[in-house]
Amino acid sequence: MFFREFKYMLLSSLRSRELIFWTLLFPFALTTFMYMAFGDIFDRTEKFEPVPVAIVKEQDNMTLTAMLNAVSAEGDKKLLITTYTGEKEAKKLLEEDQVKGIIYMGNKLSLTVKESGMDETMLQSVLKQFTKYESLIQDTAQKHPDKIEQAVKPMQQEISYFTKEENTRGNQDNVVNYFYAIFAMTCLFASFSGCAAILQMQANLTPLGQRRNVCGMKKSTMFVADFAATELVQFVLACALLIYMRFVLNLQIGERYAAIVLLLFVGTSFGIVFGMLIGSIAHLSQGGKIGVLVSSNLVLCAMSDLMISGIKGVIEKTVPIVNDISPAALITDAFYALNVYDTYERFFVDVLSLAGLTVLLGGISIRRVRRNRYASI
Repeated sequence: MFFREFKYMLLSSLRSRELIFWTLLFPFALTTFMYMAFGDIFDRTEKFEPVPVAIVKEQDNMTLTAMLNAVSAEGDKKLLITTYTGEKEAKKLLEEDQVKGIIYMGNKLSLTVKESGMDETMLQSVLKQFTKYESLIQDTAQKHPDKIEQAVKPMQQEISYFTKEENTRGNQDNVVNYFYAIFAMTCLFASFSGCAAILQMQANLTPLGQRRNVCGMKKSTMFVADFAATELVQFVLACALLIYMRFVLNLQIGERYAAIVLLLFVGTSFGIVFGMLIGSIAHLSQGGKIGVLVSSNLVLCAMSDLMISGIKGVIEKTVPIVNDISPAALITDAFYALNVYDTYERFFVDVLSLAGLTVLLGGISIRRVRRNRYASI
């Protein structure tokens, strides 16, 4: 009986055009439009690219040349793209924005830049490190020229926060919060499937509900089978959205995929039982139940920064308990914790809080469904 009920609910969920639109097509479309709107920002912040710089040799300096070669060598640690040229040509390249700065190499290094920015700041940092390690590297170059790379390595490590590896380790850009909120919205929109499943169990609303109430199956068994079928569909759709964001659009939303999948499973489970709870309210009409779900989902999504960035932060400062019990805020915060922090402590606090809410609402829902009685069918 359980597996037959599971099969029919699974087929019913897949055939529902409205549910497929709101839980598949709409999140994908919203993600695409947001990516098109914020694509330039991700291109600028996703990773660091080596900075082009002109080198003007005023006199030979083996130590400084070795250091420049080290930070411009091909590989993951490459910081500079160097062009050796005369002063006149270097100024022309700087004026035409073909290089970000001019390094004058004599007894000491000096830097000339056209404007202020991240690339120019990085060049200044490189020169400071050159000055700091100059005497050490000079001594190594004279006594042990074959170990020059080992002498340069500590300097590279100190400025490694400018490299691709460190910049793509965790995306802290506020723009990515919008995409975390889309995941929260997708999980909450699973409530429409949960509500639809409960509506099909209510004899006063649908003919199908009348037939199911006289079939002899326990309502608890029916409830669990319907939940399992709708959860399978919604979980797969949420995972498809994850694949689309990460591997098609290449958004930096984190790479701890096992934890993300767990979060999506708990999130969609909450969405379904939330819909089931609203659907089990006997005195509400079918349209009234959908209206409650739409309005509550939109409010929760807005509170998690889907519409305007910063709302969740304001709530955290004024009434932090709201974020502690808001499912959308818990989901977005869990994504943020996975992407930024090295430990899982904050992530599991969010997931366990969301799981607790899921169990609570699920228990209330199944109790209400089992208590429904009809004078006649």
